[in-house]
Amino acid sequence: MNYIEEIKNNLDIIEIISNYIDLKQTGNNFRARCPFHNEKTASFMVSREKQIFHCFGCDKGGDVISFLQEYEGISFNEALKILAEKANIVLPEYSGKRKEDYSRIYEINKLATEFYKKKLTENKEISKKVLEYLTKRKITLESIRKWQLGLSGEFWDELYNYLKNKKYQEEEVLKAGLILKKRDGKGYVDRFRKRLMFPLMDTQGRVVAFTSRTLSGIVYDEEERGGKYVNSPQTVIYDKSKILYGWCLTKNFIRQKKYIIIVEGNMDAIVVSQTKTNNVVAVSGTALTTDQIKLIKRYTENIIFAFDGDNAGSRAVFRGISLGWKEEMNLKVLVLPKGKDPAELIKENKDNWYKLLKNSLPVMDYYFQRILAGVDLSRADHKKIAVQKLLPIVKFLKNSIEQIHYLKILSNKLDIPLNILEKDLENTKSFLDNKQNNNSIYNDKRKEINRSLIEKILSISFFKKEFLEKLIADIELDMIIEPWKSLYEKIIIYYTKYQNLNNFIDKAELNEEERKTWIELSILGEKDNINITDKDLQNNWELLIKKLKKDYLDNQRDKLIKELKQAEISHKKELENKLVHKINLINNKIQKV
Repeated sequence: MNYIEEIKNNLDIIEIISNYIDLKQTGNNFRARCPFHNEKTASFMVSREKQIFHCFGCDKGGDVISFLQEYEGISFNEALKILAEKANIVLPEYSGKRKEDYSRIYEINKLATEFYKKKLTENKEISKKVLEYLTKRKITLESIRKWQLGLSGEFWDELYNYLKNKKYQEEEVLKAGLILKKRDGKGYVDRFRKRLMFPLMDTQGRVVAFTSRTLSGIVYDEEERGGKYVNSPQTVIYDKSKILYGWCLTKNFIRQKKYIIIVEGNMDAIVVSQTKTNNVVAVSGTALTTDQIKLIKRYTENIIFAFDGDNAGSRAVFRGISLGWKEEMNLKVLVLPKGKDPAELIKENKDNWYKLLKNSLPVMDYYFQRILAGVDLSRADHKKIAVQKLLPIVKFLKNSIEQIHYLKILSNKLDIPLNILEKDLENTKSFLDNKQNNNSIYNDKRKEINRSLIEKILSISFFKKEFLEKLIADIELDMIIEPWKSLYEKIIIYYTKYQNLNNFIDKAELNEEERKTWIELSILGEKDNINITDKDLQNNWELLIKKLKKDYLDNQRDKLIKELKQAEISHKKELENKLVHKINLINNKIQKV
């Protein structure tokens, strides 16, 4: 018997799969709705006798190893290692094709976590002040330990020197995203300094990255220059689109309670988890992604969004709803009081949180309530805006009974004959189509403006390594639009890993379009810049980067101006003030560029 057979013989596929989905016994077999595709009738079967599974809907099947591979999105070796631990079997060195070993990167992140945790518990004034701040935010000592909160050092190279003393190489620590090159290119500094640290973990509970909050104005009497929140970059082990803060700590509660609460901030997730509602995760201020939605769906199809009521939160809800509806999930929105986030609400009165959770609104009711709240029923132009916003959402509903139900509500609220709304609905596209079309138009315009600009920047970067390093350090991923964005993201990950682009075309898993673009721009870089002096090339580079930054900021400002106009129509004075402030900040940035 080989060790693979030994592992399988020491495990029960029913017990393993039951940790991920709810199985119900039917005769000698077990049945469930398939975790790998959308279905209403359970067609996923598991045989205890044969120790195999098969879905008659999507035709996926296999043994306990292949289930874990498919479900967790991991390699054969990784699945084997997890199952070997469960079976208490020591694995020999596997001789098959292996993925690159990132164990030292995981070790570095684990050591960094311990370093930050120790800093927070030191008998020093700063540590005491941070703990006092957390206590004021109603974070308990138990939660601090459970969520492994920490404190980064006050000096520029504390973690860097600590890891060097642990015999880790500079290149390894750089790959982990924990240090940055100094501006003069000589030596490194810590990425995180004087910050409250939140470890981010993957589905297996391994620390893969960090997010951090400034402590300026809280325990340090100084102005923050790095931003309120600073996060780890994308690395060889960290893809932010696949990580939910708190997932590995709360996933079992999510399965047990059959629904998930999604909040925006890490603090919110921790405070909410201290209540009876411990089935919570945070999106850490970013938009919910398709990968995250699919991960959630493996455990539950019921989501409650509990975002604060400001403009950013509302957009985040909209994006999450779009993706959730695409996956045919059941979605609700917990409507928070104005100006409150979940942590603040629970701090004031825990019972109010439970009450709001119980009264969370189905998505359609939330949209109607939110949009109609800003409508002056005496004005025709306001009624028109409400219809333009709500009909595309009603159109998305696949059930005609639901459509007519909400059309009647809209008819009664706006005093518009039902037959007129029905006729308008026939000529309306669903809100997902509208969103995609609007994005497409917007992106096409940006492409026309930016095509030459981005191509020139990338071609120079591919031509000379020093410019690629400047690009990665200076230009955020969101500043590059498709079709170049996905290529640029892979370049960042590859270069962070290898510190060069040698063999990039063979190792980076490029799709056909990315491969073609890479070849084209690499050749263009040689062709256009081979005879240009270093000084002229540097001048060209600086001019191109300034134009790119200005274009990005202009687009951000245009979006805010559109939101401001809508806020003025809806007479939302507080939101107007916030948007004006944001526009002024962008104007200042544009002036500096």
